[in-house]
Amino acid sequence: MTGTPSEASAPASSANLGPGFDCLALALEIRCRVRAWRSERWKVRHDGRHRPPPESADAVLAGAQAAVGSEHPLRLEVDNHVPIGSGLGSSAAAYAAGAAAALRSVGRPVDAHRIFRLVTALEGHADNAAAAVFGGLALVDPGGRVRKLTMSDAYGLMVLVPAFRLFTSESRSVVPERFELPAVVNSLSRMAALVAGLTSGEAGILRSALGDELHETSRNRLRPSVGKLIGEALNAGAVYAAWSGSGPSVLVLTRSSETGRVVEALSSSLGDQVEIACPSIASRGIV
Repeated sequence: MTGTPSEASAPASSANLGPGFDCLALALEIRCRVRAWRSERWKVRHDGRHRPPPESADAVLAGAQAAVGSEHPLRLEVDNHVPIGSGLGSSAAAYAAGAAAALRSVGRPVDAHRIFRLVTALEGHADNAAAAVFGGLALVDPGGRVRKLTMSDAYGLMVLVPAFRLFTSESRSVVPERFELPAVVNSLSRMAALVAGLTSGEAGILRSALGDELHETSRNRLRPSVGKLIGEALNAGAVYAAWSGSGPSVLVLTRSSETGRVVEALSSSLGDQVEIACPSIASRGIV
């Protein structure tokens, strides 16, 4: 392995945010970083705490090979800080960072729109892909285009990360394919309130978006402890809390002036069973 590596990183993300199922995600400044060198054969080394399980496919490798083709072997080194199997978009970040590092290594341009399409195809849904590639608060419109929304700075955020894993395949398997009309109407109303509250900074509107009948209700039955975490956060003074992606992590929003107090209250009530992270919003996706 010689020469200067090409590098790229992509952020974690919290998808859905309650009623924004499969179309809304928020990028978090927790990153998967990849370095790539030209090589005679494909090699991957993972450093750090968050590594893919031995039995699972390697998302960084998959992203790199999808971007440049398996006929251009690379040596990849991964420094991933995104918890895996925690509902924080680890696979989207890995696909995106792997693809961007690979493209730079072979001298090709890093086209964000192309990488977004690539990550969406690998993921099977576009919300985490949008946040990982473009950063910020990302909405995927009905035509599949990404619209970046401006989130109010009135909120502080934290993520509650339980020690156990819950993989997307299991979490998605319990989501119904059909819904009664009242549940759909409620979801539409909550989605409107969610976007209005996030962008305006009006906590009262945001709080009215709490709850979800499309995916959170069924997932709460699968993992009741996640619903209890949401309740703990609200009881501690949070404005809003929701499943982060497919879980089991919980995204928590507070008034910015009250974040420290809510963190202290949750630290006291949750003990060491749940990690409390307070990342900033990642305004940039791939870098």
